[in-house]
Amino acid sequence: MNGYLPHAVVKAVVFWVLTACIVASTLAGILLAWGTIGEELARRCFWTAFILSFGSMIFLLTNYIFGNLEQGLFGDRNHTPSADPAFAERLRKAKEFRAGGTDSKIV
Repeated sequence: MNGYLPHAVVKAVVFWVLTACIVASTLAGILLAWGTIGEELARRCFWTAFILSFGSMIFLLTNYIFGNLEQGLFGDRNHTPSADPAFAERLRKAKEFRAGGTDSKIV
């Protein structure tokens, strides 16, 4: 899948961002429960983790959508059309024949 960035890299980064946010908010909750940090600092930590998590998930979704949209609109970029239409037709018939799709003869 192609998008703004390679989808596998974006998924890996989002995974680690979400993991860090979960760890940070859990740690802030534990420290708040023990009375080590103030309520304002814990609230800021929770909201920062939420915003980072939500933003990275939105970017992951956007990267995925535009990657599929690009592939749907422009097709496979690795495919180049044949310069000779007659050769392309013979190649198509050969592939069909090999796959057993038709009973046509290769000319």
